[in-house]
Amino acid sequence: MWLASAPSGMVQKYTHDGSKLLLQIGVKGRLDSSDGTAQGKPLNTPAATFFMPSSVFVDRTNGDVYVSDGEGSGTNRRVVVLDRTGKFLRHWVIDDMENVHCMTLANDGMVYVCNRMGSEVRLYDRMGKLQRSIPVPWTPVTQPKDGAVKQSGGSAVAVDFSPDPAQRLMFVINQNNSQIEIIERATGKNLGSFGRPGSFPGQFNQVHGIAVDSKGNVYLDENRGRRVHKFRPVAQ
Repeated sequence: MWLASAPSGMVQKYTHDGSKLLLQIGVKGRLDSSDGTAQGKPLNTPAATFFMPSSVFVDRTNGDVYVSDGEGSGTNRRVVVLDRTGKFLRHWVIDDMENVHCMTLANDGMVYVCNRMGSEVRLYDRMGKLQRSIPVPWTPVTQPKDGAVKQSGGSAVAVDFSPDPAQRLMFVINQNNSQIEIIERATGKNLGSFGRPGSFPGQFNQVHGIAVDSKGNVYLDENRGRRVHKFRPVAQ
Protein backbone atom coordinates (compact mmCIF):
# COMPACT_ATOMS: atom_id res chain seq x y z
CA MET A 1 0.00 0.00 0.00
CA TRP A 2 1.44 3.35 -1.10
CA LEU A 3 0.65 6.76 0.41
CA ALA A 4 1.55 10.22 -0.87
CA SER A 5 1.70 12.73 1.98
CA ALA A 6 1.42 16.15 0.37
CA PRO A 7 2.02 18.36 3.46
CA SER A 8 4.96 16.23 4.61
CA GLY A 9 6.71 16.00 1.23
CA MET A 10 7.18 12.25 1.30
CA VAL A 11 5.92 8.96 -0.13
CA GLN A 12 5.56 5.81 1.97
CA LYS A 13 5.03 2.12 1.28
CA TYR A 14 3.27 -0.10 3.84
CA THR A 15 2.16 -3.71 4.07
CA HIS A 16 -1.39 -4.29 2.85
CA ASP A 17 -2.79 -4.15 6.38
CA GLY A 18 -0.87 -0.96 7.16
CA SER A 19 0.92 -2.52 10.13
CA LYS A 20 4.50 -2.08 8.88
CA LEU A 21 6.34 0.68 7.05
CA LEU A 22 8.41 -0.88 4.27
CA LEU A 23 9.87 2.15 2.52
CA GLN A 24 9.91 5.92 2.84
CA ILE A 25 11.02 8.22 0.04
CA GLY A 26 11.75 11.77 1.12
CA VAL A 27 12.24 13.24 4.58
CA LYS A 28 9.18 14.34 6.53
CA GLY A 29 8.93 18.12 6.56
CA ARG A 30 11.93 18.69 4.28
CA LEU A 31 10.40 19.94 1.03
CA ASP A 32 12.00 20.37 -2.40
CA SER A 33 12.08 24.15 -2.17
CA SER A 34 14.65 26.91 -1.82
CA ASP A 35 14.41 26.90 1.98
CA GLY A 36 13.00 23.42 2.57
CA THR A 37 9.58 24.73 3.59
CA ALA A 38 6.23 25.32 1.90
CA GLN A 39 7.06 29.04 1.72
CA GLY A 40 10.15 28.47 -0.41
CA LYS A 41 10.55 28.58 -4.18
CA PRO A 42 9.86 25.23 -5.92
CA LEU A 43 13.01 23.61 -7.28
CA ASN A 44 11.79 20.58 -9.28
CA THR A 45 15.09 18.91 -8.39
CA PRO A 46 15.95 15.80 -10.46
CA ALA A 47 16.11 13.62 -7.36
CA ALA A 48 13.92 11.54 -5.05
CA THR A 49 12.70 14.58 -3.13
CA PHE A 50 9.26 16.19 -3.26
CA PHE A 51 7.53 19.47 -2.58
CA MET A 52 3.92 18.31 -2.35
CA PRO A 53 3.34 14.79 -3.78
CA SER A 54 -0.26 14.22 -4.82
CA SER A 55 -0.50 10.72 -6.35
CA VAL A 56 1.54 7.54 -6.55
CA PHE A 57 1.19 4.58 -8.94
CA VAL A 58 3.29 1.45 -9.44
CA ASP A 59 3.90 0.22 -12.99
CA ARG A 60 2.98 -3.46 -12.80
CA THR A 61 5.24 -4.33 -15.75
CA ASN A 62 8.52 -3.41 -14.04
CA GLY A 63 7.83 -2.09 -10.53
CA ASP A 64 8.72 1.52 -11.33
CA VAL A 65 7.02 4.03 -9.04
CA TYR A 66 5.42 7.14 -10.58
CA VAL A 67 4.75 10.13 -8.33
CA SER A 68 2.96 13.35 -9.26
CA ASP A 69 4.54 16.22 -7.35
CA GLY A 70 2.27 19.27 -7.42
CA GLU A 71 -0.74 19.08 -5.11
CA GLY A 72 -0.95 22.82 -4.57
CA SER A 73 -0.38 26.00 -6.55
CA GLY A 74 3.12 27.43 -6.21
CA THR A 75 4.72 24.02 -5.63
CA ASN A 76 6.58 21.65 -7.97
CA ARG A 77 4.88 20.77 -11.27
CA ARG A 78 6.19 17.41 -12.40
CA VAL A 79 5.96 13.64 -12.57
CA VAL A 80 8.82 11.71 -10.94
CA VAL A 81 9.75 8.11 -11.82
CA LEU A 82 11.63 5.94 -9.30
CA ASP A 83 12.65 2.31 -9.27
CA ARG A 84 11.14 -0.12 -6.76
CA THR A 85 13.81 0.78 -4.17
CA GLY A 86 13.11 4.51 -4.40
CA LYS A 87 16.10 5.38 -6.62
CA PHE A 88 15.48 8.36 -8.91
CA LEU A 89 15.23 7.42 -12.60
CA ARG A 90 13.80 10.45 -14.40
CA HIS A 91 11.18 13.16 -14.25
CA TRP A 92 9.37 15.59 -16.47
CA VAL A 93 8.36 19.10 -15.50
CA ILE A 94 4.98 20.45 -16.67
CA ASP A 95 5.41 24.22 -16.57
CA ASP A 96 2.01 25.13 -18.00
CA MET A 97 -0.08 23.45 -15.27
CA GLU A 98 -1.05 25.38 -12.15
CA ASN A 99 -0.86 22.13 -10.21
CA VAL A 100 -0.21 18.50 -11.10
CA HIS A 101 -3.01 17.11 -8.99
CA CYS A 102 -3.45 13.49 -10.03
CA MET A 103 -1.62 10.86 -12.03
CA THR A 104 -2.23 7.22 -12.92
CA LEU A 105 -1.17 4.66 -15.51
CA ALA A 106 -3.52 2.81 -17.84
CA ASN A 107 -3.01 -0.81 -18.89
CA ASP A 108 -1.61 0.37 -22.22
CA GLY A 109 1.18 2.27 -20.47
CA MET A 110 -0.18 5.77 -20.99
CA VAL A 111 0.38 8.12 -18.05
CA TYR A 112 -2.75 10.17 -17.28
CA VAL A 113 -2.18 13.50 -15.53
CA CYS A 114 -4.91 15.81 -14.21
CA ASN A 115 -4.64 19.46 -15.20
CA ARG A 116 -7.00 20.33 -12.38
CA MET A 117 -7.59 24.02 -13.07
CA GLY A 118 -6.97 23.68 -16.81
CA SER A 119 -10.05 21.48 -17.36
CA GLU A 120 -8.27 18.62 -19.08
CA VAL A 121 -6.58 15.26 -18.59
CA ARG A 122 -3.26 14.89 -20.39
CA LEU A 123 -1.77 11.67 -21.71
CA TYR A 124 1.99 11.10 -21.71
CA ASP A 125 4.11 8.11 -22.60
CA ARG A 126 6.32 6.61 -19.89
CA MET A 127 9.21 8.90 -20.86
CA GLY A 128 7.10 12.04 -20.46
CA LYS A 129 6.31 12.85 -24.09
CA LEU A 130 2.87 14.43 -24.44
CA GLN A 131 0.55 12.32 -26.62
CA ARG A 132 -2.77 14.15 -26.42
CA SER A 133 -5.22 15.77 -24.04
CA ILE A 134 -8.85 15.08 -23.19
CA PRO A 135 -10.92 18.16 -22.32
CA VAL A 136 -13.19 18.07 -19.27
CA PRO A 137 -15.44 21.11 -19.81
CA TRP A 138 -17.81 22.48 -17.19
CA THR A 139 -20.43 25.16 -16.73
CA PRO A 140 -21.47 26.89 -13.49
CA VAL A 141 -24.29 25.19 -11.58
CA THR A 142 -25.78 28.67 -11.15
CA GLN A 143 -24.79 31.45 -13.51
CA PRO A 144 -23.30 34.35 -11.50
CA LYS A 145 -25.15 37.64 -11.81
CA ASP A 146 -21.97 39.55 -12.56
CA GLY A 147 -20.92 37.03 -15.20
CA ALA A 148 -17.63 36.32 -13.44
CA VAL A 149 -17.24 32.54 -13.58
CA LYS A 150 -15.05 31.12 -10.82
CA GLN A 151 -13.81 27.58 -10.41
CA SER A 152 -14.54 25.75 -7.17
CA GLY A 153 -11.88 23.06 -7.22
CA GLY A 154 -11.33 22.31 -10.90
CA SER A 155 -12.99 19.94 -13.36
CA ALA A 156 -10.17 17.36 -13.63
CA VAL A 157 -9.36 16.44 -10.04
CA ALA A 158 -8.84 12.66 -10.07
CA VAL A 159 -9.14 9.78 -12.53
CA ASP A 160 -9.70 6.02 -12.58
CA PHE A 161 -10.71 3.47 -15.21
CA SER A 162 -13.28 0.73 -15.73
CA PRO A 163 -11.99 -2.78 -14.88
CA ASP A 164 -12.27 -4.35 -18.35
CA PRO A 165 -8.89 -5.15 -19.98
CA ALA A 166 -9.27 -2.31 -22.48
CA GLN A 167 -10.33 0.11 -19.73
CA ARG A 168 -12.95 1.52 -22.06
CA LEU A 169 -14.29 4.07 -19.60
CA MET A 170 -12.57 6.81 -17.68
CA PHE A 171 -14.17 8.30 -14.57
CA VAL A 172 -13.12 11.88 -13.79
CA ILE A 173 -13.96 13.90 -10.69
CA ASN A 174 -15.36 17.30 -11.66
CA GLN A 175 -15.38 19.36 -8.47
CA ASN A 176 -16.68 22.47 -10.21
CA ASN A 177 -19.98 20.70 -10.89
CA SER A 178 -19.84 18.22 -7.99
CA GLN A 179 -20.20 15.28 -10.37
CA ILE A 180 -18.33 12.40 -11.95
CA GLU A 181 -17.78 12.51 -15.70
CA ILE A 182 -17.92 9.23 -17.64
CA ILE A 183 -15.61 9.50 -20.64
CA GLU A 184 -14.83 7.02 -23.40
CA ARG A 185 -11.09 6.66 -23.04
CA ALA A 186 -10.23 5.96 -26.69
CA THR A 187 -12.16 8.90 -28.14
CA GLY A 188 -12.43 11.34 -25.24
CA LYS A 189 -16.21 11.49 -25.76
CA ASN A 190 -18.23 12.39 -22.68
CA LEU A 191 -20.89 9.69 -22.24
CA GLY A 192 -22.63 11.13 -19.20
CA SER A 193 -22.20 11.95 -15.54
CA PHE A 194 -23.60 11.25 -12.09
CA GLY A 195 -23.80 13.18 -8.83
CA ARG A 196 -24.76 16.73 -7.89
CA PRO A 197 -23.98 19.24 -5.12
CA GLY A 198 -25.42 18.47 -1.70
CA SER A 199 -25.18 16.41 1.45
CA PHE A 200 -27.67 13.63 0.74
CA PRO A 201 -26.64 10.16 -0.49
CA GLY A 202 -25.33 10.40 -4.03
CA GLN A 203 -24.60 14.11 -3.66
CA PHE A 204 -21.12 15.52 -3.13
CA ASN A 205 -19.48 18.14 -0.95
CA GLN A 206 -16.00 18.49 -2.49
CA VAL A 207 -15.48 14.95 -3.73
CA HIS A 208 -11.71 14.42 -3.98
CA GLY A 209 -10.62 10.79 -4.45
CA ILE A 210 -11.80 7.93 -6.67
CA ALA A 211 -11.18 4.19 -7.07
CA VAL A 212 -12.86 1.54 -9.23
CA ASP A 213 -12.78 -2.11 -8.14
CA SER A 214 -12.69 -5.30 -10.21
CA LYS A 215 -16.52 -5.43 -10.37
CA GLY A 216 -16.86 -1.88 -11.65
CA ASN A 217 -18.02 -0.38 -8.37
CA VAL A 218 -16.95 3.25 -8.03
CA TYR A 219 -15.74 4.51 -4.65
CA LEU A 220 -15.54 8.24 -3.92
CA ASP A 221 -14.36 10.19 -0.89
CA GLU A 222 -15.25 13.73 0.10
CA ASN A 223 -13.06 16.33 1.79
CA ARG A 224 -15.69 18.60 3.28
CA GLY A 225 -18.46 16.03 3.44
CA ARG A 226 -16.18 13.52 5.22
CA ARG A 227 -17.91 10.55 3.63
CA VAL A 228 -17.13 7.65 1.32
CA HIS A 229 -19.67 6.77 -1.41
CA LYS A 230 -20.03 3.50 -3.29
CA PHE A 231 -21.81 3.37 -6.65
CA ARG A 232 -22.49 0.12 -8.46
CA PRO A 233 -22.69 -0.19 -12.25
CA VAL A 234 -26.22 -0.56 -13.62
CA ALA A 235 -25.45 -0.71 -17.37
CA GLN A 236 -22.60 -1.69 -19.65
